[in-house]
Amino acid sequence: MILAVDAGNTRIKWGLHDGCVWLEKGWVHTADSARLSDAWSGIATLRQIVVSNVAGPAVRNQIELACRHWPVGIQWIKATDYQCGVRNGYENFSQLGSDRWAALIAARSMLHEACIVANVGTAMTVDALSSDGVFLGGIIVPGLMAMRNALAVSTAAIEVSGGSFKPFPGNTADGVYSGALSAMAGAVERMTEELHRVQGQPPAQVLSGGDSEALLPLLSGNAMMVDNLVLEGLIRIALA
Repeated sequence: MILAVDAGNTRIKWGLHDGCVWLEKGWVHTADSARLSDAWSGIATLRQIVVSNVAGPAVRNQIELACRHWPVGIQWIKATDYQCGVRNGYENFSQLGSDRWAALIAARSMLHEACIVANVGTAMTVDALSSDGVFLGGIIVPGLMAMRNALAVSTAAIEVSGGSFKPFPGNTADGVYSGALSAMAGAVERMTEELHRVQGQPPAQVLSGGDSEALLPLLSGNAMMVDNLVLEGLIRIALA
């Protein structure tokens, strides 16, 4: 059995994989990382543990503590110059987040074509992957909640709670929600246009993360949503 763990800023998502299929998945709030031991208490044996952690050293310590009773070393994923068919085009490849790297590997294994990979979480990353598997670079923008919270901090008279997407919002709550989501969609579409320009054909768009379902209907391209792309990438790394 392989335990794959995606430790993000808001949630720690995990899955148990037998080498062929997922057997179980779950998550805890990152703030409640001490609960991991309870969440994994029913897992008897493991042959691999593979982890992407972008949530800092305290969360790393909690993961290590929760894994201490298995006689298996933890494989902490870091971006490399080349892995699983993806070549890293970052100026300093080690600075690329492990979650972004795993998501790129998953997208490459699924599509084998040029694509935009968007992880839509606390922050949204929008990465460009060429048709021959080269990560060309990507942008980082605030996620949906972060954009709304920024307005709450910076303004005195704008109500940022609630709201839903409307093409022409008629109230402030809808205006804030629709504006943030539209800005995120614009970032994805802009990167899509750039990749189309350099590749000569429209790329696919692969979305994952907590707000990807809200973002998906706003995109005009060949868009698909994958449940936890990072976990999919971690398993491909583990099985390589």
